[in-house]
Amino acid sequence: MSASRAHITATALGNGRVLVVGGAGLTTAELYDAASDAWLAGGTLNESRGLHVAVRLTDGRVLVAGGGSYLASAELYDPATNSWTPTGSTNVGRIDATGTLLRDGRVLVVGGLAGDGTGVAASAELYDPATGRWTPTGSLRNQRRSHSAALLPDGTVLVVGGSNSSGTVYAVERYDPARGRWSRAGTSSTAGIVAVLLNNGRVLVVGGQAAELYDPARNRWAPTGSMTAAHGGPAVLLQDGRVLVAGGGTGDVYAPAAGTWAATGPMVFPYASAAGALLPNGQALYAGGVDSSCQKFGGCQPLADAELYTP
Repeated sequence: MSASRAHITATALGNGRVLVVGGAGLTTAELYDAASDAWLAGGTLNESRGLHVAVRLTDGRVLVAGGGSYLASAELYDPATNSWTPTGSTNVGRIDATGTLLRDGRVLVVGGLAGDGTGVAASAELYDPATGRWTPTGSLRNQRRSHSAALLPDGTVLVVGGSNSSGTVYAVERYDPARGRWSRAGTSSTAGIVAVLLNNGRVLVVGGQAAELYDPARNRWAPTGSMTAAHGGPAVLLQDGRVLVAGGGTGDVYAPAAGTWAATGPMVFPYASAAGALLPNGQALYAGGVDSSCQKFGGCQPLADAELYTP
């Protein structure tokens, strides 16, 4: 990449490119073009962001909201013009929240650390692309940040893991857009760092080295195989239905049919907190973050590095 970036997002676009946004003090965005294996300029945001939310809308634009210094502002990226436009602001400025595209085209933003002095948020709100407005919706039963969210086959949203002032949140919740309400969805035994909807309709949840499966139809949890190492990095659902989780210099691939993990070859860079995205050719892009080895000694610096995983 042209700049070193941490706390970023990588969003796959409809034109085959990947939009990378974020980094302290950076308002520039970048595009990875798999066809030419090159990085291109992705326009200029109105504000610098990190730990923000980025969601590709049904019309192909990308909504980016929050992050930075507890920003309430939001903006839209248009791939057709390679430009950014401000849109309505959230009701609560947030960092470290989740954003999920609903079936009706709206976006659900949940939790995070609020900038109004109230600490970790339990609130949630909805963005309507048709009006550019945000509307508060039902609140979580548990405050949480650094959590994961996944859209389920029935259109509800599963929110798992994260933490608040009391520690790790193991209680799981499920949002119903039709009613605007949350309900209990059992208890996860992991920290819920990663949640991925599998092609079989179940959700793979990973925390540390452990993993488990959530069955939405039965509202039940079951353990599954453990990774060969703890990665803590982003997950990418591969074209063949397997799941790649990588970070810290290594990766693991989960095979849903067998319920087992297999170690991948070593990464080129020992990433931590990188961003990941699936490319049209089946490869997975990992970019940015920090060098995981620095976490032992402090002084972590953002990375400009990127690499490709070929299944």
